Amino acid sequence: MPRTLRNVALLMMIFVSTISAQSSQGIVRISPFTGSGIPASELATLERLVASHVAELRLFRVIDDAGREMALGETEIALSLGYQSNTLMPLTADFILSGNLGRIGDLYVFTLENTRVSSGEKISVSDTSSSINDTVLHARSLTRNLFGKADEQAATRSGGVVPSSTQPGTQSGVQPDTQPDTQDSSPPGIQVPGTSPSLAQMPGTSPSLAQVAGTWRGDRGLETVRLFPNGTGMGVLSGGGTMRLRMTLDENLVVVTQDQENDVAMYRNSNFSFDVAKQIAKLARPMKWIFRLSADGQNLEGVKESILVSGTSSSVTVDNDYVREASWTRISR
Repeated sequence: MPRTLRNVALLMMIFVSTISAQSSQGIVRISPFTGSGIPASELATLERLVASHVAELRLFRVIDDAGREMALGETEIALSLGYQSNTLMPLTADFILSGNLGRIGDLYVFTLENTRVSSGEKISVSDTSSSINDTVLHARSLTRNLFGKADEQAATRSGGVVPSSTQPGTQSGVQPDTQPDTQDSSPPGIQVPGTSPSLAQMPGTSPSLAQVAGTWRGDRGLETVRLFPNGTGMGVLSGGGTMRLRMTLDENLVVVTQDQENDVAMYRNSNFSFDVAKQIAKLARPMKWIFRLSADGQNLEGVKESILVSGTSSSVTVDNDYVREASWTRISR
């Protein structure tokens, strides 16, 4: 047998042995990353970087399209040498990881999605940055967040609900700032739990939609918000995904409301399973923010009509009367 073929056969045997030892691990296939107006070379580099971060977790075997083509080529050689096909076929993915790099105004939005092949269940996380360089720097933490490996502080930011200190065996989430109170939800008289003044007493200015339009850093669970002069908008969720928004004016109040049906991505984070997030999405009222614009136009201060989540891994309760303080800071016009 020629030396080259002997080497290929030896490598294939080592490869099969290694795969057998890792058979308990799921397989993630990295799909080619996409991005409108982003050079293909930069997308390919970002794809390889994320693949290395996934491999770093040591939870999965990682393959991509290029590696799969190489494996097919080596399999053809091995089969020509008489090895059994049932031990040499390239790996079939349990999950497919995809990435997209897009733009919202002056910001880059990097989204990672992981799809379970058997059911189509999808988990998505997104992050915003002012440059591709910053996107690269944030890629590792975003990848870890996708697979539920973010630290506790990151998990608190990711979805607006975090585990409470309950007894072992339960899974419960609460807003981390205060316990719920039943509030009068009419805009002029909203009183946030605690000692905060009502919106009617808060200083502010009477804005137009054009004055409020721009890019804002959102409150907890909302990474970035882009509002447009025609009253439409879009928010990038800290836990992944986006949400359509609608902006209206009520005298001197700026009211921003959720402009779509609830989606699981709005409530999915590393602390809640897909099924629990699905229950929350079914029960939760639409999100709503009621603000005053600061005199310098740089801050929106007010409240969010939010939810309080409690319960177990199999059943949750959603309190739709919960209201908390909220503030957004302008990034750009």
